[in-house]
Amino acid sequence: MKKIGFLGAGKIARTIINYVQENQLAEIVFIYSHRISVPEICGVKVTDSISEDMFSQTDLVIECATADVVEQFAETVLKHCDFMPFSMTAFRNDTFLDTCRAACEKYETALYFPHGAILGMDGIFDGKGLLNEVSITTTKNPSSLGRTDTERTVVFDGSAKEACGLYPRNVNVHAALALAGIGFDRTHSVIVSDPAVNTNTHDIHVKGAGIEFDLRISSFSEGGVTGKYTPYSACGSLERVLGGKGVRFV
Repeated sequence: MKKIGFLGAGKIARTIINYVQENQLAEIVFIYSHRISVPEICGVKVTDSISEDMFSQTDLVIECATADVVEQFAETVLKHCDFMPFSMTAFRNDTFLDTCRAACEKYETALYFPHGAILGMDGIFDGKGLLNEVSITTTKNPSSLGRTDTERTVVFDGSAKEACGLYPRNVNVHAALALAGIGFDRTHSVIVSDPAVNTNTHDIHVKGAGIEFDLRISSFSEGGVTGKYTPYSACGSLERVLGGKGVRFV
């Protein structure tokens, strides 16, 4: 049974941890959180201290915290084991992404990018050589964006790289789309604050040589930055990374 560790102990992490325990997918060797809100999750102690030795005891580390945590630990994790981060906005920096790629090559480890809240990411990734236009508009309730708008407001309109720098907790889906497609500079991002909605909605338009398609993904928001679908998507991504027998979509 593979051994996994967690950086972060929030909503996504707890959903994955519970799923892992219920389905006996792996052994959880540590859960790290820089601010502990609960002493343990599913019988596993949550710690506020981490050491490189802890990474050396795992096969896979999953990050469900913040982009800062990814930037702090990614290279060290990849020296010892595979890494699956959910705070994808950390990779807006080309130098950081190149550093992680180099670590994967040097230490023969893998960096897994989960598709998160976005459906159809496989098609975008497979066809990225044909693409010349990718845009995404995310619409959320003001509370999910830390705002108090009383009417529909366009909060941001620009490149995904700029959006990820300004709103790192709110646009991980933009980062995932940029990584799968034509990059952070060429991906067009729009963020809309709308007090009339209680969902996180992502409208994606993709166009290229001989192809054009639109996607709309809407997921109920439970008061935070994460929609209802994302944690379940995360469990699916983890199960595919861990492998196993039976019928599987790839």
